[in-house]
Amino acid sequence: MFRGFKFQVVLPVAGITLLLISLCAIGFSVWAMQQEQSVVRQEVADNVTSIQGVFVTTAALMQDRTHASMALLEEQIRVRGGAEKGAQVLIGGKSVSDIVIGGKAQAGDFGIVDYVTRLNKGTATIFSKDGDRFVRIATNVMKDDGTRAVGTELNNTTQAYAQLKVQRPFYGVVDILGNPYFTAYEPLLSKTGEAIGIAYVGYKAELPVLSQALEQSHLLTSGFVAVVDNSKARYMPSWVTAEQVQQATDNKDGSWVINRLPLPEWGLTIVSAYPAAELRAEGRKIGYGVALAGVVLGAAISLTLFFLLDRKVLHLLGGEPRIAADYMKKIADGDLAVDVAVVGERPDSLMASLKVMQLKLKNLVQAVRGGAAEVGEQSHKFETAFATFQSDRKEASSKEMVRQAKGISRTLSLLEKSVGRFRL
Repeated sequence: MFRGFKFQVVLPVAGITLLLISLCAIGFSVWAMQQEQSVVRQEVADNVTSIQGVFVTTAALMQDRTHASMALLEEQIRVRGGAEKGAQVLIGGKSVSDIVIGGKAQAGDFGIVDYVTRLNKGTATIFSKDGDRFVRIATNVMKDDGTRAVGTELNNTTQAYAQLKVQRPFYGVVDILGNPYFTAYEPLLSKTGEAIGIAYVGYKAELPVLSQALEQSHLLTSGFVAVVDNSKARYMPSWVTAEQVQQATDNKDGSWVINRLPLPEWGLTIVSAYPAAELRAEGRKIGYGVALAGVVLGAAISLTLFFLLDRKVLHLLGGEPRIAADYMKKIADGDLAVDVAVVGERPDSLMASLKVMQLKLKNLVQAVRGGAAEVGEQSHKFETAFATFQSDRKEASSKEMVRQAKGISRTLSLLEKSVGRFRL
């Protein structure tokens, strides 16, 4: 039913509607993908900012503590009479110059360093300078086996060592026996100004708040935020290992999105990393969902439009518009014999009204034809009667009557020709 109109009008309109909605959905899906990527990047920035805040706050607190502890250690050395270079001693298997404070040798004596840490916590050490080496002769820094780290040397690859070698103080984070410490180092000078060692205080960088922040820094599925020192992972969330952090930050295949934020006061770097493929997949998932929803919505609207046109327009027409136009042309040409086919059961449809008009025109034409025939018959009788009457009347009057009768006859003839155009 209405096949032609559907294919020529209804289906194209529905198709264009579906196409436009689908294009809008695809465009919106691309926008949604970009928004998801922006959300992930913002999440990365928020996590990094949160972790940076932990370090900044901790650094401020640690700096106050290390300065206070260093002031206490230097005061203890000063009030005891200052430091002097002592004799060679063997400590921790190494032969170094002893340091004498207030006439008391410090190699293996932990009174001063333990006094400082008893008051201010943390760790304290007195180093002896032996050429380019700095060896711990009095310390409460512990090794992994639980013994004091006497006889161990200051790591010569750190920034602290570079500064102390030229007799400059250093305050910052360094690696001590494999653990990060927030430290303060001051050159230890004799009364004559000779550099004989180092005074040290420090606090192990234990950051429970940092661990909580890292655990909450899950990026996508396998992304993470970690804190590294020269590419070595110092702090990381529980779901990744140091090896995984190293591999991701190396990013040899370029498959990870890496962002770095240096922490100069700590000598560390905050690194955020997540796979680029996961970001694209997350964006596509949202984009495809939006696009699918748009296509479904477009299909629903198109079907609704299709059925509304079918029900409201085509059924109101009662037939194909092209066929209705053909019927109207034939009727206008006088063909009242055409069979007007009405589709549907609506009496108010265009085709039904056209059929009613056709029937009324048929009845009118038939009535006119009947009247014309009757008038023609009466005219013929009049002419016959007039012929009889003609012999008894004057010639002029009779001629006028004949003329009038012929005029009636011609009018009837024209009427018959006009009505004859209609084919019943």
